[in-house]
Amino acid sequence: MRQKIMTHVTVLVVLTVLLTYLAASLVMYHKYRGDMEADVIKEAEYIRYALENVGEEYLEKDLGQLTTSRITVIDSQGKAVYDSNPEEDQKDFQELQEFQNAREEGEGQSLRFSDMFSRQTFYYAVRLDDGDILRVGKTTDSIFQTMVSSFTLLGIIMILILVLGFLYTKHQAKKLIEPINQLDLENPLKNVVYEELRPLLNRVDQQNRQIASHVEELQQAEKVRREFSANVSHELKTPLMSISGYAEIMKNGMVRQEDVPEFAARIYDEAARLSSLVQDIIELSKLEEKSGELPLETVDLYELLQDICRNLTLPASKKNISIQTEGSSVKIRGVRHVLYEMFYNLVDNAVKYNREGGWVKVSLKDRENGAEFTVEDNGIGIAREEQDRIFERFYRVDKSHSRKTGGTGLGLSIVKHGAALHHAGISLESRLGEGTKIQIFFRNPEVSEKK
Repeated sequence: MRQKIMTHVTVLVVLTVLLTYLAASLVMYHKYRGDMEADVIKEAEYIRYALENVGEEYLEKDLGQLTTSRITVIDSQGKAVYDSNPEEDQKDFQELQEFQNAREEGEGQSLRFSDMFSRQTFYYAVRLDDGDILRVGKTTDSIFQTMVSSFTLLGIIMILILVLGFLYTKHQAKKLIEPINQLDLENPLKNVVYEELRPLLNRVDQQNRQIASHVEELQQAEKVRREFSANVSHELKTPLMSISGYAEIMKNGMVRQEDVPEFAARIYDEAARLSSLVQDIIELSKLEEKSGELPLETVDLYELLQDICRNLTLPASKKNISIQTEGSSVKIRGVRHVLYEMFYNLVDNAVKYNREGGWVKVSLKDRENGAEFTVEDNGIGIAREEQDRIFERFYRVDKSHSRKTGGTGLGLSIVKHGAALHHAGISLESRLGEGTKIQIFFRNPEVSEKK
């Protein structure tokens, strides 16, 4: 940046000096030329007056030594009658423009260059009363010679200006850049030295916030990953240890023959629990990564609901729990097996975490801008301080009850990710000891289809 400033200032100084010099030279040249032409014309009028009143005697009094101008008297035939500087190159005066104009119009003038434009001569001619032509000429340096002759002075002035400009620009550039170098990029808007930098500093501040947010998200993701790994290890280890323990006892013949079916049943239950856990982990991974094949199709939610309730009728009857359904056919575009898992987990939880002789109400309503699925029960309920965490992976409200019922702790997490996949919202209402109500609202009317 400093180098660019120095380069631009140098170019600007050089252009300024050259243009100023050129403009000043032109102005001074035109003024000097005008003054010179006026002097030559006045001098010619003085000589004309003297010649017409004194006579040719005026020309004999060393007139050529009294002025630097060349004075020539030419007769009507173009021959010189008098020339104050006869050594100069003489031409046929009849061919000269000023002579022809003076003879025809009474006066004439012209400007001629010589010596490769280094010298210029202004001629003024006037016709006398006797018909002769009086011509006065004055020679000076041309504008080109004047400018060339002053190049040395111009160079000295330019070098002086460049040195002063360099020192001054270096000092100013340092003062200009120093506040920028001292900017606190962690808090860029704390002290804005130049308002012109505010848009840039706003972007830096915004990026800082985004980076901080990403870092926080990464830290949170890492924390979740570690917790997930620990939970998975623990959840897999528990049924495997049970299976291994029961199998080892049976292998060593330490089980009575009449107890073998009981031990086999325990091994079967733990294996089923392990299989369910693995299946839930796989399903959750697919939903989180949104990878794998998740084909969209038209799904009748009411058909899913009826199928789920039929499958859970037997587990509900064992606890004397009634399942009530209501609603009508509502079709949406979605992933069938994900929707099934979502609804199944919600209804299954309402049965598992219910009291003996309780009830479960499941409804599906067709709203103006989507479908509303509701599961309500009068079971054990969820404490207010735990309601924000029940959708976390492996989180259990009642760990002892979950172990007893065979829950994996992943059901509501699957519901959460499945809802996100279908752009659906989830609401939760629950009171400890009174029951729970969970609603899923599919807010995407353009993918909804009424029957």
